[in-house]
Amino acid sequence: MISGDEMLPLAETKDQIEFWNKFQPVNRAAATDTYKRTMSGSSELFADSFACYNLAARKGIREEGANNRLIMAGLEKALYSFFMNPVTKKEVDSAREFFTKKGMVKKFPEKAWQAVLDNGGYFPIDIYGLPGGQTFLVKDGKHVPVMSVEGTGALVSHLEPHLENLYTAIIQATKARLFYEVVRDRFAEFGLRSDQNLNNHVLLMASLYVGAGFKKTSDDQARFLFPEYFEDIGTVGHEFPMAYQKEGRTLEEAQDLAYDDFVRANERSALLPDVVHTIKSGLPTIMKLVKKYQGTNKTIIPRFDSGNVPGQCVTWKKETLEEEIEKTGMVVEDGYNPTKARETFKEYNEAGFNEEEIITGAGGYFQEGCERDTISLAYKRSATMHGEKVIAFNPAGMNGIDAWIEEAINSGQKIEASLKFSDSLGKESIPGRVRVYENGSTLIVAQEGEQIDGTPVYQKLLSNGRIVYDEDLHKQNSRANNTWNKYNKIEYSPKTLEIIDTRRKEKEELLNSLEGN
Repeated sequence: MISGDEMLPLAETKDQIEFWNKFQPVNRAAATDTYKRTMSGSSELFADSFACYNLAARKGIREEGANNRLIMAGLEKALYSFFMNPVTKKEVDSAREFFTKKGMVKKFPEKAWQAVLDNGGYFPIDIYGLPGGQTFLVKDGKHVPVMSVEGTGALVSHLEPHLENLYTAIIQATKARLFYEVVRDRFAEFGLRSDQNLNNHVLLMASLYVGAGFKKTSDDQARFLFPEYFEDIGTVGHEFPMAYQKEGRTLEEAQDLAYDDFVRANERSALLPDVVHTIKSGLPTIMKLVKKYQGTNKTIIPRFDSGNVPGQCVTWKKETLEEEIEKTGMVVEDGYNPTKARETFKEYNEAGFNEEEIITGAGGYFQEGCERDTISLAYKRSATMHGEKVIAFNPAGMNGIDAWIEEAINSGQKIEASLKFSDSLGKESIPGRVRVYENGSTLIVAQEGEQIDGTPVYQKLLSNGRIVYDEDLHKQNSRANNTWNKYNKIEYSPKTLEIIDTRRKEKEELLNSLEGN
């Protein structure tokens, strides 16, 4: 847990802090859906009472090997970009001024945002959730919420668009794990150009590290910002031999001159053989260079990214053996995903060779299917404090969210759990202040304060608006390694089932009365 002047584990340098600040909204008091502000400006109960929302993925990704499993990732962006810096009076004043005077909807939750300012610029909110790298399940019509967000209703509701962006990191970390199960650490990431924002690609690399420990990348900024996690890998692109083309020089001569220069200048060279023709020209050129520098510290291998890549791998291996070169390697690309890698390895193994000689490169795969609906990530109100009058958070007299809850309950108020119904299996929300436990291979969705035979999985991530989550990516990746094959069942605790049953019966009684009318 972070305290005092301790630094956040991924925000220790000036460059890292600047990086996260670039993800902070221009005005956090304005950074939400309009309907959030509309509801919060329309009801004191909705806006100022204690409330709890939970964030949950209600579908798994449909890929071979996923088996209803997902991996938690992306907590740094979720926490650092909204809570690392205190909200300023200027943010609140300008949002209030604009919306109350120029907005089509002239509502603004004044008391809630004043509580933020009175709390030193920190949101009066606690967040409990799955730590990075934690595997969780969506199966059998049940799901495991990834977060419970608790505090001032208007502010907790306000965070929905921001926190739901976690779908990207969760999907990418899970896809990384699926790739890892096939290629292990023989992987290099080459997808910088497939991202719409260069900074977003650094976040992608963080997710790949959490899910699979992947660290080789062509993203220089990722290496520059976080050298303790990532390794920069340079290679040669088609533009390099293209630069050697000129009148009176054949394309093959340009290729040979370019690659000779490149190999001379680098200890490691992964050369593209398809400049002229992979089998007839490229591989012979690469073989000449391998033989020329045999016995030196240079590594020279082909990088196959077009045509019949598995067949080219087999051809290259056979040619190296004919030349009595026992140790070799190769890089494969060209739209690779776990399925394509598995198929390539199968063909290579069937030819009598060891797949560990192949390094797989990929990038675009991790962007495919990165949509919120892919895992149906949803953020639903699960509890609200009720009483004769609304007791709002008062920073001057309340030492945190737990003290606020205690004072309200001592005043005769009660936290009422709520349930969002759905006609679709698995889309009902989970009510109450959720906490998650594990017992062997089972994940248990329970309620705050409930006695559970199990080990807590949730950690406190945010305390009264201050970030307390302090795990680095190494620890998160270790957790992914330890939990990926651990669980096969979800259970709802007795208290959770009791609340669900009560709310369902209330609905059934209402429907019966309506049918009677």
